[in-house]
Amino acid sequence: MNDSSAVTTLEPFDHMDSLPLFSVNPGVPIADALERAADLMGYAEALAAADAFTDKALESAVIQTLSEMAKALVTATKAAVGEAQS
Repeated sequence: MNDSSAVTTLEPFDHMDSLPLFSVNPGVPIADALERAADLMGYAEALAAADAFTDKALESAVIQTLSEMAKALVTATKAAVGEAQS
């Protein structure tokens, strides 16, 4: 992808009763979105490796939420990347 104008699309996530509670905003530069996704995955990886939580259900929920946020960011970049390559 060489188009520096490529930006994210709207990507809802964290659904409750099939309604999204959060979303990735459209218009974020792809490089920024992917950098943030990498940060979020790094946090999830660090938490999993640290075994810091005594409440494993809480640890699992935190890691799942961070992962879902990162996935939404990556998904929000896919349409723009496809358009830029066309």
